[in-house]
Amino acid sequence: MARTNTKRRRPPTTNRISAYLLHHLQSLVFSFGKIYHAPATTIMTVAVIGITLSLPGGFYLFLKNIDALSGDLRSSTQISLYLDLKTSEKQARALEKSIAAMDDVAVTRFISREQSLEDFRRDSGFGKSIDTLSSNPLPHTIVVEPGDVETFTVRSLQNRLQAMPEVEIAKLDTEWLERLYTIIEIAKRSVTIITILFAFAVLLIIGNTIRLDIQNRYQEIIVTKLIGATDAFIRRPFLYGGIWYGLLGGVTSWLIVEIGYLAISGPLARLNLLYKSDMNLITFSFQDFIVLITSSTLLGLAGSWIAVARHLNQIEPT
Repeated sequence: MARTNTKRRRPPTTNRISAYLLHHLQSLVFSFGKIYHAPATTIMTVAVIGITLSLPGGFYLFLKNIDALSGDLRSSTQISLYLDLKTSEKQARALEKSIAAMDDVAVTRFISREQSLEDFRRDSGFGKSIDTLSSNPLPHTIVVEPGDVETFTVRSLQNRLQAMPEVEIAKLDTEWLERLYTIIEIAKRSVTIITILFAFAVLLIIGNTIRLDIQNRYQEIIVTKLIGATDAFIRRPFLYGGIWYGLLGGVTSWLIVEIGYLAISGPLARLNLLYKSDMNLITFSFQDFIVLITSSTLLGLAGSWIAVARHLNQIEPT
């Protein structure tokens, strides 16, 4: 009697890909359903993640606003040239034109001795005392705005202007600005360290949540393995659960920071009115929002992956 050999045919590649993608979609929906039907746990976990991520996010916005403010201050860097008292107005104006023609000078402004005295009389409150002076003690002044705000370039320009024979004093008061930039640099590095620490905290929060979920579904995992399910098959819903936690936590942190921004904007508007300034708070841009959400989602995936890799392999049917 002839014996016939039969070969098991593998399903077509397209069917296998379709089944693979379908299970990913099912895992995505199933994981969302699991966190949706456990509102207390979900709200607590998402709130903790949101608060944790809002702290580095708030510090980032604070530094972003300080950076913008210091940039405006740096762009307004000026060198005040106090000319020799023997310099006439005609000579001073000619000097201003020659300085304005320099390549690294953006704008120049001439202030005559008479205008300086009148401004001092108006702003100082010593008008009557000034009227008793026999002569004007103030020199002609040329205010120079450098074209480049780099410290080395500005210092070099100051030295060249100071070397001119008509210039008595070339004053550049930027030491306080350099101190401010040093403080900002320290703050930036501190925020980087804080962000790394809080990122580890998010990993621990999500990892612990997924660990508890694995323990709660212990029997279900045992049965699934007995019927031949692979580790990858069992792992997917937990990974998508971590992604959902990270995504919702990122959105929550964004909302917390935005609400804080709205709470500050009112007093800031009154402060602008009192000081007649136009300072505005900078909030998250669309790019910042995408980076925040992407980072929180990846942290959720990483935290769930670590928890699953550690605890899922320990569950084996006996």
